[in-house]
Amino acid sequence: MTLQKLRELLETLEIPVKYRAFKVGEAPNLPYIIFYKEDNRGTLKADNQNYAKVNNITIELYSDEKDIELEEQLETILDTNKIGYDTYESYLDTESMYEVAYEITI
Repeated sequence: MTLQKLRELLETLEIPVKYRAFKVGEAPNLPYIIFYKEDNRGTLKADNQNYAKVNNITIELYSDEKDIELEEQLETILDTNKIGYDTYESYLDTESMYEVAYEITI
């Protein structure tokens, strides 16, 4: 899967989606999604050679209150497309918003 295809899947949630970050002062109203590739690009190896390149991606869902329905919609997209994920959440006091992060490998 490419980053572009992932972006298209995320955009089906019909909320703003941006790679890495919104420009200062241009963040939209909540909820929105930020996604980005971690610097640790790796490879899968088989038979003493590189078999496939992989990208470790983080998807961050931001909302002003816990939005279980939106989280379930995002997880359904990942599940339907057979994208495994680990998730964690936090509350950002300084921003007064929730963050639910999904770590995936594509």
